[in-house]
Amino acid sequence: MKSEIILSILWIVYGVFHSLTATESFKNLLKSVLGRFSIYYRLIYNILAIVLILPIIKFQLDSPTELLLEKSIMNQILGGLMMGSGIFLGFSALKQYDLSEFLGTDVLKDSNKKKQPLLIKDELSSIVRHPLYLGILIFLWGAFGFFGTSLHLVTAISLTFYIRIGIHFEEKRLVKEFGKQYEKYQKEVPMLIPKISDGK
Repeated sequence: MKSEIILSILWIVYGVFHSLTATESFKNLLKSVLGRFSIYYRLIYNILAIVLILPIIKFQLDSPTELLLEKSIMNQILGGLMMGSGIFLGFSALKQYDLSEFLGTDVLKDSNKKKQPLLIKDELSSIVRHPLYLGILIFLWGAFGFFGTSLHLVTAISLTFYIRIGIHFEEKRLVKEFGKQYEKYQKEVPMLIPKISDGK
């Protein structure tokens, strides 16, 4: 149980830090501190996100854990299919974005060129508003189904809560950025769970 508690705390600390550094207040503070170098904010943000998550993953892999789900072919097939589907959905969702802008590497090419923000509403984003997050969630719960350990459950629960909270704040930012256009999009397209067609 000790490993599960520590892992929960690590995910909470990571989530709080990751969320705080994404706020407008932090960005404005960074601008005043770094000046013209603040254009590298998104690149630094993504690098930190990766660097800080690696020790948590290592802790999970190295720590003793309890088996919660019976090791069965069915669990591993279903879990494996969910993991594969989550990865496929995640990569498919990323294709909708300008990856250099998403990662923050666009500033390395041309720091003076500023693109007009674009609201993506086609392809996967016409089915759910956050297909990338949906892919991550499917992968996480698939991993729990496949491995069936208490630590995988802790990770799945922790990141599910974090993603849901993150979406709340991200949507507030998107409403502020795109106004009524995004509010209309919210009414037309579900957040994470696709609508089941009634055949009409």
